[in-house]
Amino acid sequence: MSKKFAVFFDGDNISSKYYDSIIAEIAKYGEIIIKRVYGDWTTPNMTSWKEQVFKSPIKVVQQFRFGENATDNSIIMDAMELLIQNKDIDSYCIVSSDADYYNLALRLREYGRFVLGIGKEVSKPIWKNACDQFILIENIIIFKIEEKNTTDKEEDDMLDLNTILDFAFSNSKIDNDDWISFSNFGAAIRTRYPSFDPRTYNHNNLLSLLKAFVDENDIKKDELIPPNYWVRKKQQKDTSEKQEGTIKRYLGVYGFIENSKGDFFFTLVNIEKSSRGKKIRKGDRVLFKSIKEPDNTKETVSEKNGKAIDVEIIE
Repeated sequence: MSKKFAVFFDGDNISSKYYDSIIAEIAKYGEIIIKRVYGDWTTPNMTSWKEQVFKSPIKVVQQFRFGENATDNSIIMDAMELLIQNKDIDSYCIVSSDADYYNLALRLREYGRFVLGIGKEVSKPIWKNACDQFILIENIIIFKIEEKNTTDKEEDDMLDLNTILDFAFSNSKIDNDDWISFSNFGAAIRTRYPSFDPRTYNHNNLLSLLKAFVDENDIKKDELIPPNYWVRKKQQKDTSEKQEGTIKRYLGVYGFIENSKGDFFFTLVNIEKSSRGKKIRKGDRVLFKSIKEPDNTKETVSEKNGKAIDVEIIE
């Protein structure tokens, strides 16, 4: 049975730039019923959250900083109140790196609730171990949505299909062979794009839409009636040689490599498994493969940058 989540963001502790990827990650485990973000909205550090709530359906809770743990206490009280008043919520997600929530996690578990913690690697073990499951933000793909500059209102209103599908592939639950069930794929889309409708793109349903991309995706079904479907990106044969470069910048989940051709963007999943346990610092030498070369003739930074995969840290 799918879990029903209440999600509490500690806005004083977690940046809004992780919001989309965190919500997509939680949606892999169940249905999100309640979403709240807490913080002192009169302070400058909540500015990015103010911009986020205009784009995302999430309840804002104001908490003045009357004490060091004012926001923490507000989340704790609301979670316990919800525990008593709403029996349909069987799972709680606390998004924070603050260890002050460990007692809340233990108490919720005593009442038979599933507790998912999400925070940064610096989170203390007492907080991580108090949860049923704890996910590091550094292990979640941070999918950034490019802002499109257009004066054509019709084009602006129609969501970019490639962006939507890329988001779903990056934020869906996959099995060991990289297959994604259609239900999970569709759920990932709805977490970020509630207004998505295949009919907007001249297809009656998601299956018909994905079949239009048979050169890029594999689709399979089982023998049930009606059948269940799965999708995965086609495995591309890579014969390119590795290039050498240095880490220009690394932010834990994505970074940039610099060499004579320009800058190459990469994410955590683009790092080879043999190198993921290593500390990555600015100036480290790396080997990598390019799936997109830099192009300095373009206008935006994202268009100018290349894209790197199979990044290997050189000892």
